Amino acid sequence: MKLRLTISLCSTLLAACGDAGTVASDGSSTSVASSGEGSTTATTTATPTTTGEGDTGTGTGTGGASTTGDPFGGDSVCSRGLKWDMGNQESPFMNPGMACKTCHTQLAPFVNGRILIGGTVYETGHEPDLCFGIDGIKEPTIVEITDANKMVTQLEVNQGGNFLWDKVQYGTVAFPITARVVRGDQERVMLSPQMDGNCNDCHTEDGANGAPGRIVAP
Repeated sequence: MKLRLTISLCSTLLAACGDAGTVASDGSSTSVASSGEGSTTATTTATPTTTGEGDTGTGTGTGGASTTGDPFGGDSVCSRGLKWDMGNQESPFMNPGMACKTCHTQLAPFVNGRILIGGTVYETGHEPDLCFGIDGIKEPTIVEITDANKMVTQLEVNQGGNFLWDKVQYGTVAFPITARVVRGDQERVMLSPQMDGNCNDCHTEDGANGAPGRIVAP
């Protein structure tokens, strides 16, 4: 099995629409394998640095997370208290929570077909659009994709919670895919094969097409 490390550069997973209800939604986590062909480790690499309100925007969270250990059991909340407020200005941190493939197809047709997988990883299961996700650099986090050819690719989660697979930089991906989010020695797994990488199209604030809500870090 080959292993490729990829870096999120722009736009906003686990996996996309379909049988998204197989995401572990009870808040449980398991240890990441430390040996064997399928083992992986999160790797920290350089990413753009957020400096000032022009890069990250500002905002205030409302509501509250669940205290029961179920990340999908609480109210809607903007966990980091930060929201993207720069519209469609190109940035690695742009439009967190939004369906990146849909937006780039409609608003930037010149990149249509380039974004194969993209999404945002959050701390809790119900977060409004444009709220920043986790800081995947402060706490190194990856989204690991296994494609139909058993190729494993690690997509780095950036400081705004976004991750991206750009076809121009990283080549094609063979669907269907399975995925997991890895942070430290913990993981959250989606085992059901997915035929689309437009992750936030299903992993919305309230969840759609069987998804319980947002992509949540373990």
